[in-house]
Amino acid sequence: MKYTVKTFVSALAFASVMSMTTVPASAQDLGFNIPDKETVEAQKKARDNKAASQSIGRAIMDAFELYEEEKIKEAIAVLEDQDPDPGYDSAYLDRFLGNLYAADERMADALKVLKNAVDQDVLGWNDQAAAMKLVGQISLQEEKYEQSLEYLRKWVQFTGERDSQVFLYMANAHYQMKNFAEIIPLAEASLEAAEKPDKNVYTLMMASYYERKMYPQAIGVLEEGLNKLPEVTQWWPQLAQFYMLEENLAKSLQTMEIAYLAGYLDKESQYKMLVQLYDNEGIPYKAAATMEKHVEAGDIEKTAKNFATIANSYHRAKELEKAVSWYERAAESAEERDDKGEYYRKQGNLMLLNEQYIAAATPLKKALDYLERNEEGRVYMSLAEAYFYGGDYRQAMRYVDEAATFDGQRRSARSWKGYIKSTAKRKGIDLD
Repeated sequence: MKYTVKTFVSALAFASVMSMTTVPASAQDLGFNIPDKETVEAQKKARDNKAASQSIGRAIMDAFELYEEEKIKEAIAVLEDQDPDPGYDSAYLDRFLGNLYAADERMADALKVLKNAVDQDVLGWNDQAAAMKLVGQISLQEEKYEQSLEYLRKWVQFTGERDSQVFLYMANAHYQMKNFAEIIPLAEASLEAAEKPDKNVYTLMMASYYERKMYPQAIGVLEEGLNKLPEVTQWWPQLAQFYMLEENLAKSLQTMEIAYLAGYLDKESQYKMLVQLYDNEGIPYKAAATMEKHVEAGDIEKTAKNFATIANSYHRAKELEKAVSWYERAAESAEERDDKGEYYRKQGNLMLLNEQYIAAATPLKKALDYLERNEEGRVYMSLAEAYFYGGDYRQAMRYVDEAATFDGQRRSARSWKGYIKSTAKRKGIDLD
């Protein structure tokens, strides 16, 4: 979770005013104390309010005018050309030069001069606070996470402000350092201080619990987040996945169905997840129909494997004709010989089950063209059954003899051979 320069630096704050919030103190242990308003006000009054020298003040005004004309590099050159006295002038100039560097995306330079400005601790209260905060923000962007935390913490303790975004930045720094437990107090403080919920806070909290395998807590975070921000569509599948991790498949399906009906699902993996949940919960027809709809619409890739998934679900839903049709599409689309043969075999067997005996022989024979020898025995037995029930006893006998050449089918073939002969004999057909 990275932040851009524009998040941190919108313009040069030549006259920033730091506002105090009225949010009550968080009950969470942030790991540091936050001064009350009275303490901050006393510190502000005690701080010297100095003014820059005339030459430095003039240079800053000139730089500001150039900045307003979008001549950032020229503005930088004006300030770089100055030779300020040590102390306040130097810190004051660095504070504004740092802002210009940041606006010019020279972040390393910005950090150097801003840190120098802050560390001298001679600026007026507003300028000191603004520079301190910017050091923390840019440090986060530049992946200097410890430094970011140091300066943002200093800013909170300096200003006494409970700033939702600052707490979020601090939580994010801990996330980047994999300090997952430290995220929660800061994230909760961010939520408490915010005027409206921020989805990034919930995302960090969820990640914190997920990384520690605290799935019930992650569920609680997402449930609260969705209650306040139901339009964050990606959270619905995430919540469903957490329910799955907790083996609560019913709630997982319920969550995915809500998201589906609301139009929040838009990825192939999400549609497939819903289909799988329907299957797991014993609702194969919905699984098949949902998969079919989104395959035909192009939301799910048209592959042999996906066609076979539809066929399998329709089979379990006892929609045999639909299952047969989809197995045929799977077989025709399959690239691997074994897959193609297996799909033709399943198509033929389902046609047998659907009492399409003679017609079943066609896909079964196609299966023989692709299956390895060790798989052929089952197909020959199916062909024998197809012709037997279709009344063609001679063909049935032919294929049962073929099946008998396979070790795995020999015993069954012998039984069928006797049954075929006796049935044919009763009907006046001599097979000898």
